[in-house]
Amino acid sequence: MEKIAEKLAPELSKLESFLTSSLRTEVGFIRTVSEYVIKAGGKRIRPILLILSCRLCGDTSDRYLPYAASIEFIHTATLLHDDVIDDAKVRRGKSTANVLFGNPSTILIGDFLYSRAFDLMVSEGSREILAIMARATNLLSEGEILELIMTGNVELKEEEYLEIIEKKTAVLFSAACEIGAILGAAPSDKREALSELGRSLGLIFQIKDDVLDYTSSEQILGKKIGTDLKEGKVTLPLIKALREANRRERVYLERVLRKKAPAFEDFERVRGVIEKYNGIAYALSLCLELAKKAREELLAFPDNPYRQDLLALIDYLVERER
Repeated sequence: MEKIAEKLAPELSKLESFLTSSLRTEVGFIRTVSEYVIKAGGKRIRPILLILSCRLCGDTSDRYLPYAASIEFIHTATLLHDDVIDDAKVRRGKSTANVLFGNPSTILIGDFLYSRAFDLMVSEGSREILAIMARATNLLSEGEILELIMTGNVELKEEEYLEIIEKKTAVLFSAACEIGAILGAAPSDKREALSELGRSLGLIFQIKDDVLDYTSSEQILGKKIGTDLKEGKVTLPLIKALREANRRERVYLERVLRKKAPAFEDFERVRGVIEKYNGIAYALSLCLELAKKAREELLAFPDNPYRQDLLALIDYLVERER
């Protein structure tokens, strides 16, 4: 990932400047909070996907800037809203906006970033791209709501989990790649291939995120581990364990998911049940299947440095530790 970022240093530098300039507003407080969350870190994976897709399809211009910024603003807005809903305290090793500025301000700043994203896209005049992003944000909201509704639901099926993460995460990855294809004037088959590539990468990203919540540490991840269990989120490793656990183990898992504040001992014991039934290995195996599919989508394109970067990005998302 670092090597890819180094190669795209000129583009990413322009993007950072564009993000900052796009936050101009007469309300100083909005700018203060917006800049805090935008500059708080992050890998810029979605904008990088958009840029690489553009370059892969032959567009070497700076037309990516407003769209890459829009996608990053929308992504950041969802994080702000998530942190309020989850009462998160730390993200990327720093205090969350809701801790520093309060829940009402954080929600409204998220709304500001959403509206600024669409303002940027409308100013560019592409109805086709605007339609893609409108659909993506609609599905994203559906995914967040579905996840909320399914909180603590021990009957959640794997197919339902995949629907949730496709909507709340993968649609934005897919949109980033498809927009890159449009800017590069790619034919419909290559546009579809890049859209599917983004979908697979988004699913990998979220599944790996859910795995790391059970296997990583706060020092490495930049946020507390075990938050999914604390919030009652039933993710793929736990779905696998619930599916195969004996009656006593299942009753225990259900009881922990109902707790408002599970103890660390609960987390350790739940993690033990997940390991017993190979929940982590199962989730990672699905990541590998999706990675294979993603690589196959790239066969539609001639070999060049941007295709190699996308292949490296697939490996990074599967192997990442934070």
